[in-house]
Amino acid sequence: MPIEIRYGLLQLTEGLSFLHYSCKLIHRNICPQSVIINKRGTWKLAGLEFTEKCDDTSTMNSVPCQPFTSKLPKMAQPDLDFTAPEVQMSSTCSPYSDMFSLGLLVCSIMNNGRSLIEANLSSSTYSKQLDLLEQNLHDILDRVPYHLQEPLQSLLNIDPRRRPNAQNFSMIKYFNDPSIHALQYLDVIQMKDSTHKSHFYHSLKGALPNIPRKLWYQHVLPSLQSELQSPEVLAAALQPLMFIIEESTADEYQTLILPMFRSVFGMPKSVQATVTLLENLDIIMRKTPKTDIKTDVLPMMYTAFDSTTPQIQSAALYALAQVADFLEENAVRKMILPRTKQVFDSHSGTKVQANALICIEKVIDKLEKTDILDEVLPMLNKARLQDPTILMPVVRIYKHMLGDKRYGLTVNHLASKVMPTLIPVVVSPGLNLNQFNCLVELLQEMLNYVGKSQKNKLKLEKLSMASMENHNIEQTTGYPHRPPCLRLESRRTSISMDDVIRQTCSSTSSSPDSNLLRVQATLPGRRHSDNTIQPPRILVAPSSPENSLSRGPSAGNVQMRRHSSANPQDIKFQVITPKPISTASLGIDYFASGRGARRYSATALYNTVGGAGLSPAGSSTSLLKQLGSGVQQLFSSK
Repeated sequence: MPIEIRYGLLQLTEGLSFLHYSCKLIHRNICPQSVIINKRGTWKLAGLEFTEKCDDTSTMNSVPCQPFTSKLPKMAQPDLDFTAPEVQMSSTCSPYSDMFSLGLLVCSIMNNGRSLIEANLSSSTYSKQLDLLEQNLHDILDRVPYHLQEPLQSLLNIDPRRRPNAQNFSMIKYFNDPSIHALQYLDVIQMKDSTHKSHFYHSLKGALPNIPRKLWYQHVLPSLQSELQSPEVLAAALQPLMFIIEESTADEYQTLILPMFRSVFGMPKSVQATVTLLENLDIIMRKTPKTDIKTDVLPMMYTAFDSTTPQIQSAALYALAQVADFLEENAVRKMILPRTKQVFDSHSGTKVQANALICIEKVIDKLEKTDILDEVLPMLNKARLQDPTILMPVVRIYKHMLGDKRYGLTVNHLASKVMPTLIPVVVSPGLNLNQFNCLVELLQEMLNYVGKSQKNKLKLEKLSMASMENHNIEQTTGYPHRPPCLRLESRRTSISMDDVIRQTCSSTSSSPDSNLLRVQATLPGRRHSDNTIQPPRILVAPSSPENSLSRGPSAGNVQMRRHSSANPQDIKFQVITPKPISTASLGIDYFASGRGARRYSATALYNTVGGAGLSPAGSSTSLLKQLGSGVQQLFSSK
């Protein structure tokens, strides 16, 4: 049978006990129409218009009363279907008469609202149904809970003296249930002091799973609401309230619980009440709308970080780890991380540091690389790894960071700072098998990561050194400024004019064009910059031909000239007998100052001496003499 019915019957029994022993009254009309259920789910007795006063000498003695009669309206008489036999047969009643009526009421609840006696407002029919009462009761006993069957048979006994009174009936095993006692205590809890209230609310959480959900909101919450404003009882009242919030739907929470619960976030609370809220903060945030989270819930958590009480700080870190998914990245970086680091540095307790590291583990994905390098890694280096409670969050954090390069965990940091601190912990006697396996697995991953990275680095350095050596070898055998893809075997040297003349003159005796000056293809190699031909500079004194002769060029003073070797077979030099020509044909620039140097172009000079042949000897001296004679005649004619 549901707890609601069981508790309702107990409430009716307690009401009869109060009516019989405290008020000295007999109800005389116990029936379904006399029972009222209020908004809290409490069953109350009504229909007191037919009460009779108990005997003055003894409460349980019988007193005379009016039986049911057809001469009076049925509305002016008790319900005949729930009337005790002695009332109808002997016109007497007692508190035991109410207990018989209570038994018929229990049977009607088990029998879909139908009483075991259906008199149809007839006294004769009532007498016939009374004879069938025992058989009718036997037919419905299988619907009655086991611990209520025997008491119910006692209630419906024809002899009033064999029926239990209200006090005895309320003590049967059927009502001996923690949930029933909890609901019963809530009816009178306002008359208890703070100590009794706190003790009761601590135990109420265990009874709530057996209490119908309807009674949570009808019967339990109203009592808890009155305690939320009491700092002395708030911590104890929050425990059953958190259970109701966790089991309720989002609509039930926001409609029935949040309006009365919102004031708790901002009010002053005891340490235990604050810890209770923080430890259950994830339950609250799952049901609370986002607007209320930002305005009410998160400010309470941030305030807890500023507390100097270790219990509150540890609970705040634990709460933060549970609600990390609800936090924004900006809040994590600017508010959560600095406070977490401050708590970690200021407290050496194992639980506080472990909660701080668990908090970092939960929010690490919302941190930037600089935050991890500047804040997180120093925290990990300071952690007391000998304690398994602190070690395991550190192992999980490092394992998570190894999987992504954006966390900034470099090879140098692993090899020089992380692994040297973790390796000694392997032999710690405080580790169990699972913790040892996790640590060894992490160290193996770190070693593989460092070995792979360092191996790749050394391979790259080896390739780079080999490339540099090849580059240096090529630089020693080629041009220093050559293009990188150009390979030259040797540097070609320039040649002088005397070499050209000597090579040319040596071949005139056998060549039909002996008077041609040739640049042969067999000459030594030349540079690209040797493509410019510069004629010798001749200083001339225009006032005197003799002076000009004396200053004429000699064989020893002729400068080296450069010539193009793009196609040596197409370039011909001829020395001819000088003949009078004009200065315009030579392209001579004469300075008006009277004494200046004249520069001859290579083409003009070639044209001037082009008709003369070489001497049979073919020497360079005879050639220069002929050039000098031609120049002398040129200036003498002028």
